[in-house]
Amino acid sequence: MEQSVSIIIPCYNKRAYVAAAIESALAQTHACEVIVVDDGSTDGSLDEIRRFDGRIRWVTGTNCGGCAARNTGFEMSSGAYLQFLDADDILPPEKIARQLAALRDAPEDSIAICPWQFLHDDGRLDPPDPRPYWKSYDEGIDLLLDMWLHGGFFPPHPWLVPRALALDSGPWNSTLTADQDGEYFGRILTRCGPALFCSDTCAQYRSPPVGAVSRNRSRRAGTSRMQAFELVAESLLALRSDRAARRACLSRIRKTAYALRDFDDMVARAAAWETRLRVFDLSPSLPPVARWLIGLLGIRRGLAARALLKS
Repeated sequence: MEQSVSIIIPCYNKRAYVAAAIESALAQTHACEVIVVDDGSTDGSLDEIRRFDGRIRWVTGTNCGGCAARNTGFEMSSGAYLQFLDADDILPPEKIARQLAALRDAPEDSIAICPWQFLHDDGRLDPPDPRPYWKSYDEGIDLLLDMWLHGGFFPPHPWLVPRALALDSGPWNSTLTADQDGEYFGRILTRCGPALFCSDTCAQYRSPPVGAVSRNRSRRAGTSRMQAFELVAESLLALRSDRAARRACLSRIRKTAYALRDFDDMVARAAAWETRLRVFDLSPSLPPVARWLIGLLGIRRGLAARALLKS
């Protein structure tokens, strides 16, 4: 398979960071097409992007959200592989080359992933925090099950995805306002073949600041997180409905509802999923006390018991 790569960088008001993200894309030891989509920034981000004119392709327009910006970048791209990079994150120079090496002799529907570590604004890097699913899988769907079971995630930039697989999976869902990447890569994992873990490189994920999408606990964000789960879960269960799949879905929906426990309707949606999934489990993605209470009593009564204990 051809090994050309397009790096797609959406940017909205990231003036302090976007140049470093672009530089990390241009510094790849495997030369890549770099595309930056300015999503109507108002903080001078576009001035930073224009400094790279001639070395990157870029476009700007009205603010339509990160998913729409990524879809625009995809439409502009030509690479056989796609690398999504948020405007405040960093790729190490060898990231693309090492993942391409792993994919060279793999089936065409394979994807590559790698470890990630937190990057702080003062330049500090936290050591990588290995998770049980930081390994290779013969089928991507099994990676999805382990991530959901243990409550973890990969940010957008550890992934390297074949263009054909991205076309088959469909565009980023621009109706979502939170967990857009969880829904997008969850979709990818239900359709791909092997998921190859490249431990010899490590992406840098900026520690989310106050106001970041990943920290948003509003009702609107909560509704989006629920919808993101439900969209992927329906696809997953249509392919597999064994105990492992239902257990993973249970763990994921309970963790989502636990984070949104102040919203009764979100808890009710999770309770309906508990009934549908018909599996007993202690859900290791939850904190220890909640794990036992919710595992034994269900999400509604478990949260009520937790509140009584805390009072």
